Amino acid sequence: MSSGFINRQPLFWADRLRNLATVMVIAIHVSGSVAQGMQQFDSFFWWSGNFWDSLSRPSVPLFVMLSGFLLLGKDYPLGDFLKRRFSRVVIPALFWMVIYSYYNFVSKGTPATIGEAIKGIVERPVHYHLWFIYLIIGLYLIYPILRPWIRGAKERDYWYFFIAWAVGALLYKILWMFFGISIGVYFELFSNNCGYFVLGYYLGNKTIGGEASSNGISPWRLSEKQVIWLASSLIILGTAITAVGTWWASKANGGTFHLYFYDYLTPNCAMSAAGWFLLVKWAFNRPPLVDFEKEFAAASFGIYFVHVLVMDWWAFVGYWQTKIYPLVGIPIVTCLVALISFAVIALVRTFPGGQKIT
Repeated sequence: MSSGFINRQPLFWADRLRNLATVMVIAIHVSGSVAQGMQQFDSFFWWSGNFWDSLSRPSVPLFVMLSGFLLLGKDYPLGDFLKRRFSRVVIPALFWMVIYSYYNFVSKGTPATIGEAIKGIVERPVHYHLWFIYLIIGLYLIYPILRPWIRGAKERDYWYFFIAWAVGALLYKILWMFFGISIGVYFELFSNNCGYFVLGYYLGNKTIGGEASSNGISPWRLSEKQVIWLASSLIILGTAITAVGTWWASKANGGTFHLYFYDYLTPNCAMSAAGWFLLVKWAFNRPPLVDFEKEFAAASFGIYFVHVLVMDWWAFVGYWQTKIYPLVGIPIVTCLVALISFAVIALVRTFPGGQKIT
């Protein structure tokens, strides 16, 4: 495939990557009670949950990378950008935060008052999966600063950025977590998920063959087949490090589950995320999207919001991933939750105003 083919064709891969990341989020939450809720770290039962959880860890980084690819290459007037982006995120987020606040009140008795609910929305995620909204709002706020830099950046500038991010966000955590060493330098811009934001733009615009493009990004010195092999290797290596590292760290932690390798800001997760991004871009762009893929992608934001309610409903009626052995039960329940969540959101989107909250 020539470097121009991708640019001339519709971005089928972008919707496929969005759908993959959505299913991965659900898989993490379905497998979490097995991987993180047990302490029999040598059992095949635990390894089944650990495998699916480790494989799905790139979910949130993939969402961030896709946002970076789609946004950082475009120039928007500041006011128009903030208005459009925040309306597309804040309106549905507030709606679902109210839903989950009421759900928590009914199930747990908190928040007990409207005032507590409002304070909770401002201070922290209302439910465990809604933290992503706060992350994406923060990235939107930094877009007007990053976009001018992107416009003039060259290959070496990107590598400087990625190295600084690797130190400030990835290496820093390793030194502190395992060696108790703290780096005194404040890495400010490079200490969180901004690296994934820029990495998505960089990998999404990196072509195969030819000269450096007008965006300053040098092409791959690899063939398309070699890039796909590289992507596959990154996925396998990153997933293996996540799974085995979690087992090792948990055993070394006195038999208590250790979360480090499951963290999104780790080298193993970054490898897996980059691998999935490249694999989907270069291996899954040719076939046109079928209608289901289009509809699922359009509903992905709503699916992200509602899937936890669907999961809790499954648990309430007594069907959970361990009804069948988790190696098989986790993907089955993941697919069921994804399909039911999609059906719920597809129904909501048929009502007046439904698309604004999904």
